Amino acid sequence: MRERDATSITADTAAPVGGSQREARGGPSVGAAELFDRALSPSAIARRGFILTSLGLLAACASTGSTQSGGRTASGSQRSDRLPEGLWTSEGKLPPQRWAQPVQPASRSDDVPPAVARALEPKNATVRATDKPAPAAPASAIPKTFDGKVIARSQWTSFRPDVKEMDPLGRPNRITVHHTGNPYTFSDTSIADVKDELRHVLTGQQGAGHKDLAYHFVIDPAGRVWAGRDLRYEGRHTRGENERNIGIMVLGNFELQRPSQAQVITLEKFLKQLQAQHKIKRGSVYTHKELTANLCPGKSLQSHMGKIRSRLA
Repeated sequence: MRERDATSITADTAAPVGGSQREARGGPSVGAAELFDRALSPSAIARRGFILTSLGLLAACASTGSTQSGGRTASGSQRSDRLPEGLWTSEGKLPPQRWAQPVQPASRSDDVPPAVARALEPKNATVRATDKPAPAAPASAIPKTFDGKVIARSQWTSFRPDVKEMDPLGRPNRITVHHTGNPYTFSDTSIADVKDELRHVLTGQQGAGHKDLAYHFVIDPAGRVWAGRDLRYEGRHTRGENERNIGIMVLGNFELQRPSQAQVITLEKFLKQLQAQHKIKRGSVYTHKELTANLCPGKSLQSHMGKIRSRLA
């Protein structure tokens, strides 16, 4: 349906309010005397005032709509350049919007008493030692190779076994050397890789029914010594021969690879250290295969054991 112009909108809108349908469609108008004779009620006067106001707004909207539709009115004639007074600027535009401006804060130095200003100044929070989380051990705290110290178990795992189900070791009187024996080689020396391998071995041995890592100490390819099972408890590294027996695992499968030079050097140093600490004789230092029939610690590591033992006390 074609859009109606302002005149038709005004006539149709005014028709229901006062007078007859004939009058709204252009019939004879009502005289002034007759209009006053009708004695309008206050409510009728209010309704007519509302309608007159609405008609004014409709006329303004119609003028705006014709301006936006190409500069012509509905009848097709060129629109007039004159616009209703009061709503537009001299250029024919709406006046700019006016927004409330934010109140500028008072200058603290000029308008606020010094005591209040000092109280408003931000203060540094006080952090107590008990509020700080336990710092992670930096990588620099872990040596590049064996320095005579064993790396704490907490450096590679937070797992704590249920010691109620573990047998006490007592005073150790022998040492047994092992390899990992997994069906792959391992020669990584980075701290992150070694930690991952230790956790992998622990998970595998737990899956085999052990309560914890089966060995008391581990020597990685860089020659570092890591703490495994707590030395107060028996290991599960040599079937039937774990009583009072310290278990040392050298990371790698030495049926498939050779031990690193660092591992061989550290193994000898650490064996001497354990001997002195626990008063263990050279004749009580074994490899796994020397106590039970198997391939551990692998032929490549086993070949070094003769020379290593010959230099033990």
